Amino acid sequence: MKLSLQKSYTLEYALFGIGFGFCFPIFALLFDGIFLKELPISWNGLVSVHSLNPLHFIIDSAPIFLGIAFGFAGRNLDKVTKVQRDIETYNEELVQQNQIVTQYSHELEAQSEKIKEQRVQVEQLFADIQSSVRTAERLQLALLPDPSLLKSNFEEAFVFYKAKDIISGDFYWFRNIELDTKKYKVMVVADCTGHGVPGAIMTIVGYFLLERIIEKEKVVLPHNILEALDEGITEAFTSSQHTDSSKAVKVREGMDASILVFDEESKKVHYAGANRPLYYRTPNDEHIQVIKGSRAALGGERRKKTKVFTINTFDYVKNTHFYLFSDGYTDQFGGKNDKKFGSRRFRQLLNERHSISMFQMQTEIYSAFENWKKITRQTDDVVVVGIRT
Repeated sequence: MKLSLQKSYTLEYALFGIGFGFCFPIFALLFDGIFLKELPISWNGLVSVHSLNPLHFIIDSAPIFLGIAFGFAGRNLDKVTKVQRDIETYNEELVQQNQIVTQYSHELEAQSEKIKEQRVQVEQLFADIQSSVRTAERLQLALLPDPSLLKSNFEEAFVFYKAKDIISGDFYWFRNIELDTKKYKVMVVADCTGHGVPGAIMTIVGYFLLERIIEKEKVVLPHNILEALDEGITEAFTSSQHTDSSKAVKVREGMDASILVFDEESKKVHYAGANRPLYYRTPNDEHIQVIKGSRAALGGERRKKTKVFTINTFDYVKNTHFYLFSDGYTDQFGGKNDKKFGSRRFRQLLNERHSISMFQMQTEIYSAFENWKKITRQTDDVVVVGIRT
């Protein structure tokens, strides 16, 4: 910014106006002195001129009026000059601001290029993750029993399976087991802690633990299976690599499970659940019957209180409907008031549709879920298994 002394035109113009104004009475006196030659040029002559020509009083005031007029003109010029200086200052500041903006613009362009590069990297990383997750989904689905296996072992059966985030923390498991010439059908529905990748890892652990417990160790009663599962999950996630307990990894993850066992020889049905119920309806029942599972989860941190899993046994009745499910279905938010679907509404759905086939029931359960959820994000992983004996 330029530094200069601020010149004032007000006083300069006023003095000029006064000086210029004195010319009028001087010229008037000289003119009248020449025109009225009989009057001497003296003080008395000056008085006589003013008495003979009163116009001189007006002419004598010219320095005052011209000084004032020129002073105002100088003042206005000062204002104009100040405005011009302000404009120059503003223009200089504007130039500086433009330089700063230009510098920022270059920096933004550099940042924009960097962001574009990072975006490409993120998109590639996301694509790689998506590819990995899709591969994990195929592997997880390959482990699950084909629904046709259930249909070939029962009169009718269906599976409604819907992951929240591509891969699921819920799974189902079925096997035909022969022990001491006795044949058993074992149906398991499990809900692991969490969903997505953590939940999927838990399903793999649960799946292979069931393989070991039921197929290799030949444990077939459901409460014993739950006890073995609880112990196996706890052991699987207890770090044995650290002798220092303060460094040991603490894993609280576990699962809830429903286990239904059909004893074909004795015509008995055995059920045990870890925080999960069994819904069933015999041909003689008017409404869905509920067997509540034991209030204990599988795995998690060890506690002093011993977990007890209760077995429920009842007679095998032809044309009985059984439903095993995770809490993802009943916990789904939606409806007009964005509330959970709830167990009561689920039982009502099963009661109202009890006379239809299991294939139709699967469609009804799917439609009810989607109509309730609509645009609401899915709350949790969902699995519902229906069996008619």
